[in-house]
Amino acid sequence: MLHHRLARTSFLAGGAAALATAGVAVAQTPPARPHLSVGTSAIDAAMGLVSAQRGGFFNKHGIDVDFVVNSGAANAAAVAGGTLQLTGSNVVTLIKAHLSGVPFQIVVPGDLYTTENPTQVLCVRDASIKTAADLNGKTIAVTAIGDLLSTSTLAWIDQNGGSSSSVKLVEFPPSAQAAALETGRVAGATLAEPYLSEAVGGGTVRVFGKIFDAIAKKYLIAAYFGMPDYINANPDAARRFAAALLEGNNFANTHPDQTLPWLIDFAKVDPAVAKRVRREKFADAMDPSLIQVEIDALARLKLIDHAFDARDLFSPVVLNMRR
Repeated sequence: MLHHRLARTSFLAGGAAALATAGVAVAQTPPARPHLSVGTSAIDAAMGLVSAQRGGFFNKHGIDVDFVVNSGAANAAAVAGGTLQLTGSNVVTLIKAHLSGVPFQIVVPGDLYTTENPTQVLCVRDASIKTAADLNGKTIAVTAIGDLLSTSTLAWIDQNGGSSSSVKLVEFPPSAQAAALETGRVAGATLAEPYLSEAVGGGTVRVFGKIFDAIAKKYLIAAYFGMPDYINANPDAARRFAAALLEGNNFANTHPDQTLPWLIDFAKVDPAVAKRVRREKFADAMDPSLIQVEIDALARLKLIDHAFDARDLFSPVVLNMRR
């Protein structure tokens, strides 16, 4: 009988200890949600990111994200220095960085160029300019000589029967190009939104050429990237961010009316102007081919020394993800 009572007491004590241990385990604080600081710019091209935040997709995928609005160069330096985990950049910068040995890696695509929805085009004012050949010997305003925009402009002229070698390019800030065109200082200008809609809405300026078609009918303009040390050490956070942003990109594509107030608030755009502008489109899948056509065109146009496999730009952590 004594042995039975001792055994029962030991069993109860052991059970109590086990329950206490289980209680401690249940009461432990769950692991913290991943938190990322992500760089961006206050433009419509950020609406996929904003949609992921305000549409609840970051929360759905169990990740917290805050935005740092700054210039592309400043945000890239912050990623390289470790004060930002990810940031957005135009793809040409990432292509050139890769060829220079800078190990930036794409984790998710951003906005797209499509021939059906060009948000930056070549505009003219003179009614006598009817073909690309009519631009021979003329002056065209661009934002920077030697970049993708200016090179595309020259390539488009050649592809459409003009002679780019006779054309003079001059640099103007985007905000000043329409005025230069209106006053006759230039014969053409590469206008971007919102200046494009403002100028065309005035009735004297007209869209003349979709210059980015010289690269391809559809390709990736921008993407979000990070350093491989961070991505490889935090693969779950990178994949959660990518999955949420792909959903945010799709939402921005399919809900322009809902995202318009977000654009006005985030980018501090005049509501009257915002309602007229042509909105950006976004990639909603991991598709290296949307960069490959760009790499091949840059090599063909002598903007880079040689082409390479676009998959080399992506982090292996996210390359095979599906939305």
